[in-house]
Amino acid sequence: MSDAPLLLSSEIPSSHRIEDLAVVEVGDAPQVVCADWAGTVWTWDPLRDVWSKPSLTCAFAEDPAAAAYPDAGNEIHSVAVAVFDGRLVLAAGGYEQPAAIWDLDSGELLRATTYVEPYVYSIATVKGENPPRFAIETDVDIEVLGLPADAAPVVLPDVGGGLAAARIDGRSLIVSVNAGVWDLAGGEQLTSLDGAGGLGASAVAVSRIDDRPIIVTGTDAGAVYVWELFGDDSDEPIRSPLTRHEGHILALDTAVVGDRPLAVTGGRDETLRIWDLADGTGVGAPLVGHRGSVKAVETTTLRGRHVVLSGGEDDVIRVWDLAVLLR
Repeated sequence: MSDAPLLLSSEIPSSHRIEDLAVVEVGDAPQVVCADWAGTVWTWDPLRDVWSKPSLTCAFAEDPAAAAYPDAGNEIHSVAVAVFDGRLVLAAGGYEQPAAIWDLDSGELLRATTYVEPYVYSIATVKGENPPRFAIETDVDIEVLGLPADAAPVVLPDVGGGLAAARIDGRSLIVSVNAGVWDLAGGEQLTSLDGAGGLGASAVAVSRIDDRPIIVTGTDAGAVYVWELFGDDSDEPIRSPLTRHEGHILALDTAVVGDRPLAVTGGRDETLRIWDLADGTGVGAPLVGHRGSVKAVETTTLRGRHVVLSGGEDDVIRVWDLAVLLR
């Protein structure tokens, strides 16, 4: 590892812009799953810089209507991934394809879809559940799908406008800008988040300040807001907005490094920004290098170091060293 903030970068083999990415720990190493603009899924091993294109069974394979479309294939733009019984499980869908679930290594279809189900905007892995479940923001509502294939979906009202999942105090929560915060086990809305929706937020993540769970949102105007996850004041941000992006925040994730709760945002202005959520301040200069909008941001660890992965319209994933950036 070097002392530069940019540890490595790698171009997706399709040379199509990266629409989404997800990260999962496999053993001691991260495995990255990407969806590109052409609707194709790729995996990337950052330790070896090796890309692969899994062969996924068509999501409509079990739909009788598929016989009329023998050339139909997957058109995937949103991905989420989990580990279950030693194998990687992928949930994915697209702008014109409902969500389905696969065994990522074999390409086996574990939960199929049909032509008539709603299309997908974003997907998040529900934390801490086994077998895994996935929250799916569609053009109609938010659905929570899982395994086995015949498990009934959970449906939450309203289109999400930004989606995250969290495990807080043993509860699996779905967080959506427009649908609010929902406890999956109890099937109840805990927080409305009406204030975030009114500000045009389209990216959302969950973190903590000390022992207090919080929600972080990024808006179309380039502002970052912090909200109480629970409590009567959750419709008002807990501090003034953080504003340094020039334009739409497209991607957002959080991490805790040492005892510092951080948010990382990617924007249409081709930059990433790091924010100290406890102090309410920006950290350092913007991270530059992407040519085009930053559409996906994920935090993870790489060889024991906290890193940020970013991808977007320039077809490249970049890996940034958070420890260097926080000096």
